[in-house]
Amino acid sequence: MFESPTKSIWWLPTLGFFLFLAIEAGMFADHDRIFADPGVGRHLRTAEYILETGQIPRTDPLSFTKAGAPWTDFEWAYEATVGELYRAGGLPLVCAFCYAVFGATVLCVYRTVLQSNFSLMPVVLITSLAFLTLHLHFSARPVLFTYLFFALVVEVWTRRSAPKLRDWIFLPVIFIAWANLHAGWLGALAFLALAMTGRLVDRALKISNGHEAPIIPWAALTALCAAVVSINPWGWGLYRSVLHLATGLKSAATWDEYLPPNFGTPSMGDIRMSAIAVLFLLIVVFFARASKNPPRWRWEMVLPVLFFLWEGLKFQRHVLLMVEIAAVPLARDLQAILPRPLPSLSDILDRFMVRQREAGGDAWLALVTALGMAWLFVHYPLPKPIQVGSTVSPELVTFLRDHPDRFHRPLTTTWNAGPLLWAMRPDFRVSIDDRGDLYGDDYVGRNTEVITGAAGWNKKLEEGNYDSLLLDSYWQLNELLKSRPEWQQVWRDKNTVVYWRKTD
Repeated sequence: MFESPTKSIWWLPTLGFFLFLAIEAGMFADHDRIFADPGVGRHLRTAEYILETGQIPRTDPLSFTKAGAPWTDFEWAYEATVGELYRAGGLPLVCAFCYAVFGATVLCVYRTVLQSNFSLMPVVLITSLAFLTLHLHFSARPVLFTYLFFALVVEVWTRRSAPKLRDWIFLPVIFIAWANLHAGWLGALAFLALAMTGRLVDRALKISNGHEAPIIPWAALTALCAAVVSINPWGWGLYRSVLHLATGLKSAATWDEYLPPNFGTPSMGDIRMSAIAVLFLLIVVFFARASKNPPRWRWEMVLPVLFFLWEGLKFQRHVLLMVEIAAVPLARDLQAILPRPLPSLSDILDRFMVRQREAGGDAWLALVTALGMAWLFVHYPLPKPIQVGSTVSPELVTFLRDHPDRFHRPLTTTWNAGPLLWAMRPDFRVSIDDRGDLYGDDYVGRNTEVITGAAGWNKKLEEGNYDSLLLDSYWQLNELLKSRPEWQQVWRDKNTVVYWRKTD
């Protein structure tokens, strides 16, 4: 652990700030990407609902299949925030906000590794790994706050032997906000619990002692953070909902981000970054252990890394959290195996890194930059409007609006439902979207059986009493419907096929 003894230079930025600046500039070239995820449209529509009604939804307002069913919208604060941003500056302002949160996360990882006293190359390599891995799930969704807050929690643990006074205010405030933004706070509590357990092991093995690695202050602070999570519209009931989502929702395994990392041959269209991150960690650790003086991993880092590595091998999105946790010990291993530069260059780089650790201008410079970039982007003439979702074209929206009486009970998919909710607002309702915790495993399973043409698909389709079908073009159901005379294909493009029931 390392706490910088140097005096901060308030006006001096680090290299991390310039990476933040590059990320901010990237939104001018790649703004549609973060709106492509199908869940984004659902969040934006919920945001409008919250602002229109002035209430947090307690029952489902978006589907006809679960209309009125109880719903724990534990991401309501994110939706209310982006709703206000949309009202003030449209989708460009939402885009600028999300880019700033993502950039701040990468900057936080950089500063955590920087202040741990490594040379330039390990700092740059680990930050680059974090950027590429986090970029895998970079979209306008509330999970952005989990990556940011998780990085902050890891930084506080890594740079402190014991929590400081300000941490007793800072971390509880973070967890209160987190409890109303996204469910990822549960992962942070797991990290702290595992890190403290590992610290107990370190002390039992005489690797550390109570003075340099205290446990009681951290246990008290973790308990406080766990308690303040209850400050949300559902109180302690939020624990039950999030635990069910994390451990009891089997249908989550069908979502792309909950698939295992793909260790196949990378291609230009699919870099499989989660698998590359896992392989990078394993290779660096292996070669560091084979070096003459391998750095020692304390158990307080071994246990959290192993846990999130195990989770990451099952669900690729957890690899992102594993990379944030492993940043400092992995940088230490890199420091051990990378060759030292020539003495003359080494002295220059060492002085540069000392100056970097003295730099204290990142926070305020990043804030000023984010505000300035947001103003520019909102007033920047985009070549075309930002599109929410990648599957719902303007032509499809026009067709649906031209026939409003034919789409009261449409069969939708988890891929097109979110974009449809946004494009067809305010009255359009869907049969299913990305909220697996609302629909439940049974309903998600039945929906999957229908669109994949599994045994009994026709009976389940009839039981749904749909008046129309809005299918992704690759589903097997499109082929099976050719033999069903009651369904008429009325519209098609490369992404979506539309059917409605034939009338007499």
